[in-house]
Amino acid sequence: MDEKLETFYELYERRKSIREFLDKEIEKDKLERLIEALRRAQSAANRQPWHFIIIEKQDVKKLYEVFTKEGFKTAPLIIAACAEPQSAWLRKADGKNYAWVDVTIAITEMIGAATAEGLGTCWIAAIEPAKVREILGIPVNIEVVALIAVGYPKSPLVKEEKNRKPLEGIIHYGKW
Repeated sequence: MDEKLETFYELYERRKSIREFLDKEIEKDKLERLIEALRRAQSAANRQPWHFIIIEKQDVKKLYEVFTKEGFKTAPLIIAACAEPQSAWLRKADGKNYAWVDVTIAITEMIGAATAEGLGTCWIAAIEPAKVREILGIPVNIEVVALIAVGYPKSPLVKEEKNRKPLEGIIHYGKW
């Protein structure tokens, strides 16, 4: 296997949800690369129907009341990922709005970049979107998709076996 390909796959084998972080700030250049990964992510019809609110360590405390895990309070960075449905591409066949799909793609690409940088992340969906909207001053026409905790993990990012469904249960060739 090509060395670059191997590195890519190893990266995704190391990626896992991190819920406890070291008390260490993320370097400015690393943060800039994560933000660039968000900006460059693909989206349906290149509509980019997203907004990301960067909440650095000194301001993370204003979100404490929405966290379900204590470890999130130690994250030096939280990214609020938001969708703007009115600017998203709509699938003509059924009118499905792709705003959440596009935001999810951007977050996933950023999470890969964070792992490559030696950072841990956790997708926080167990939140009250209305409370997050109120705390962060998010306009009513913008939807809160998730909060992403980012920081240096307390435990190293190493490959570990994850409980996954067998391929036969999720992959179908040619038809269902």
